[in-house]
Amino acid sequence: MAFDTRQILFLQRLVEGLPTQRAAGVVAKHFSEHFSLGQHVGRFIEYRSEHHRMALSLLQAHDLPVNKPSARALRADSAKFGGLSEKSLSAAPHSGSIAIKCLGNCLLDSTPLVTPPSSYLVVTPEIGQHITCDRLMLIENLETFRHLEQYTWIDFSNKSVMVIYRGDTDLSTGDVALFLQTRSEPIWAFVDFDPAGLVIANSLPSGTLERLILPAWSLLRLLADTPRGRQLFDEQYSYAQGALNRTEHPLLKNAWEVLLELRSGVTQERMMHAVPKSNI
Repeated sequence: MAFDTRQILFLQRLVEGLPTQRAAGVVAKHFSEHFSLGQHVGRFIEYRSEHHRMALSLLQAHDLPVNKPSARALRADSAKFGGLSEKSLSAAPHSGSIAIKCLGNCLLDSTPLVTPPSSYLVVTPEIGQHITCDRLMLIENLETFRHLEQYTWIDFSNKSVMVIYRGDTDLSTGDVALFLQTRSEPIWAFVDFDPAGLVIANSLPSGTLERLILPAWSLLRLLADTPRGRQLFDEQYSYAQGALNRTEHPLLKNAWEVLLELRSGVTQERMMHAVPKSNI
């Protein structure tokens, strides 16, 4: 018979941890009833040394890994075991990855990095550590990140900028947050002009936010006058107000005051064809 992922992990924990008892859950009872692995006593399954050896034998007999793989295990690592699907116990394909665009003269060690318009690179944080640049730029939405070159109003001030996508269900926001903590460059935040977007900018490592990428206030006021903008503000205000009322960053305090005045937001997509350059 083939074991599923929960059953494999259960056996691995028996081998690695050598527990003397485990709660009598579904998996523990299954192995006790069908393989005599452990003795069922009340609410627990009790284990002796022969049971630990039996768990090891079951893994080996079914050509399964004895030890739990690392969080970064590749599908190729799982595929080495004939009793295991290459997708089992391996990290998701984009695990440990960040998406970047390189503008200006960004270098990987001494090699220039170029990302053509409407494209981006996916690299590990370890590779990202070797990329040199003048500024980092965090972008909230993938479509804006992908088509950043169409936001012609943004002034990059002749800086070499590594642009980083904040992440989603495939590209972990946690990996990006950890990566930003390891860098020393000032950060530009390009987010939706709404409470949630300002919360993202406010969550950057302390002292790193140098600039909010936004069109001029006069244009933002015009762009914000929409039913959708008012809906965004109303939906996000209650959970964002605490953090934004407490922020001490001058850029965020100013943006929050304008947002409270307008009570309406502007998505990044709506900013695409804004003409005046940002002075924020």
